[in-house]
Amino acid sequence: MKICVIHLNQIGDLVFSLPLLKSLRDRYPGALIHSVVKPPLNELLRCSPLVDEVLPKPGRLGDKIRLARALRARGYDLLICLARSEEALLLTALSGARTRAGFERFPWDRALQVREVVVGHNCWRNNARLIERLGIAPSVEGYVGLLPVESHECSAEVPENYVVISAGASPGRLAKAWDEEKFSHLAVRLYERYGLTPVLVGAGDTKESNHLITRGISALAQGRGTPVLDLTGRLGLRELAALLMRARLFVGIDSGVMHLASAVDIPVVALFGPTDPAFVGPQNDRSAVVRHEMPCMPCYLNTTCGTVECMRRLQVDEVMDACAGLMDESGA
Repeated sequence: MKICVIHLNQIGDLVFSLPLLKSLRDRYPGALIHSVVKPPLNELLRCSPLVDEVLPKPGRLGDKIRLARALRARGYDLLICLARSEEALLLTALSGARTRAGFERFPWDRALQVREVVVGHNCWRNNARLIERLGIAPSVEGYVGLLPVESHECSAEVPENYVVISAGASPGRLAKAWDEEKFSHLAVRLYERYGLTPVLVGAGDTKESNHLITRGISALAQGRGTPVLDLTGRLGLRELAALLMRARLFVGIDSGVMHLASAVDIPVVALFGPTDPAFVGPQNDRSAVVRHEMPCMPCYLNTTCGTVECMRRLQVDEVMDACAGLMDESGA
């Protein structure tokens, strides 16, 4: 049995696919399972018992043609396409796999023999519904514990007790962002109450946001010595996951980093506005979602309000209360 899975391009979406890979492995323990993954995400599947080979999803046209030929040459019995892009569905059509499954997107889904509708938003539950269409019972509920990373894989020097803060949103997802000044106030309060050093993480496009938080912490501390460590753009995804494993707490917006924190099962406080935690909330039990219900929610970032009032309404006190609840529960 040869199986191929074409993954989506975001961190959170890759984490959402882990239960699907686990279910495939449990159903077909002797199968060869290959994953087609965007290169920056490859390392999250490295050493995973759920996958036998990771094939990089190329960016250049010539490489894409070579990948299409390679997929066809391997003669897959089953190909599951989790992406709905024209490119991914075209790859699926050209693969020649005996059974091709994926999500509806007319007319590009005509190559699929097994189709499922995405309900709400990309999430592990939609993936579970897809494999159920194939007669495969999901063997796990959620992605917690399925990320093959060890805590020693992070080489960054960090304090013994720290909170990871993931505040910045990418340019296309700024509606998810919370005010940097509020994050600064929260970070100082977490240090003063629990001795948690704030460790800021994010990709390069969040550098400005994290710089504002760092500057805000320094201004608020006023000689009280609240330390802060900014690791923006300095960690690969495996190192980031390993850093999260050793953290006492995670606080951040709805993002792939939040799902990594949930996957390694540390206390998670997730700030939600335009998106729906019923579909994309943290999956571990040691988590709390801070959110204000509004009639326009969820808008999935297609907001026309201009002010993103759903995020502006979130106050430092209520986020701190959520953090305190998880910290006190853990005996901190």
